[in-house]
Amino acid sequence: MLRRAVFFFLALATLAALIEGQQQRAKRTRGSSRTHERRARHKPAKPPVASFVTDSGGRELIVRLLDIGQGDATYIRNGSSRVIIDGGPDTVAFGRYLDSLNLNNSTIDVVILSHQHLDHYGGLQELFKTTRHIRVRSFFENKDPSAAVTLAELRDSILSRMDRDSLIYRDTDDPCSNGRPICTIAMTGGAKLHIMAPFPSGDGANNRSTAVKLIGPDSASFTMWLAGDAEREEIGWFETAGYARNPGMRVNVLKADHHGSCNGVTPRYLALTDPQWVVASLGTGNGYGHMHTQAKKIYRGARVPWYRTDQNGTITIRTPGTVGGGFTITPEHAGTSLDGPSDRVSHQPGCATGAR
Repeated sequence: MLRRAVFFFLALATLAALIEGQQQRAKRTRGSSRTHERRARHKPAKPPVASFVTDSGGRELIVRLLDIGQGDATYIRNGSSRVIIDGGPDTVAFGRYLDSLNLNNSTIDVVILSHQHLDHYGGLQELFKTTRHIRVRSFFENKDPSAAVTLAELRDSILSRMDRDSLIYRDTDDPCSNGRPICTIAMTGGAKLHIMAPFPSGDGANNRSTAVKLIGPDSASFTMWLAGDAEREEIGWFETAGYARNPGMRVNVLKADHHGSCNGVTPRYLALTDPQWVVASLGTGNGYGHMHTQAKKIYRGARVPWYRTDQNGTITIRTPGTVGGGFTITPEHAGTSLDGPSDRVSHQPGCATGAR
């Protein structure tokens, strides 16, 4: 009987010790959770990409080549007109620029998708997010068939806005729906966009890229050529199509085709465009070797300096829109004609020896 009593009391003592230990652990856990919650509440919010509060609404023309990663995204503002060419690879990065550019609750007059690759159209879906309240007046793309689910989703959003918001959906093979290869759009501050039909029989999506020539309010002060990921096949066709005569290919600034790939430039192409500057949109640590060594050699040979988003960040071009006002080109981070960690020699056919 005495042994049973001793055993009973020992069992009670052990149980009490276990309960007390559990209570102490629970208290520590609650304390740690409250500390974590306090830290989370006081953790600073992720800052915006950049501040663009100096964008004006007058005759000044502003072009921003956005640091969107391995892709393309360009924002153009003149007067009350807003234009977007491509949206980069993903909605998160592009959405942050929409925030920083104060484009929520606004109207985008023209959106141009240069061609059907994700690194150009991926972010554009964010324009149609209902919580942003962004109205798109006109959307241009070549409407080529595609098996990509993400592109199908974007096209569904465009078609939905056609039904309920009177969006105009244009095929760049006939950009003004009048049978002519060039569609000219006037911006309210005096700038103009020439949207050109792509190579009809281009091999692959890159060689179906839509070329755009931007002309400032004072055409003698600023012009720019943007042609998506056009490769040698299509850039040679631009001359055959007569674009060197109308609207003319000579410009002040050339956006490097295909992110600075060697297949996006030839000495002849550079001679036709004759730019003072080249700007390239590409991602840090990209797996494509951009900018290619051969492309940089062509630019250097023509004594054309460049800025690149992977090293210089967002690149901003401004022209006041006045006669003889000229233009400025300002990178987010300083440095001219920089090399990058991903740059390498390309062994694509034609690149090793260069193309005329």
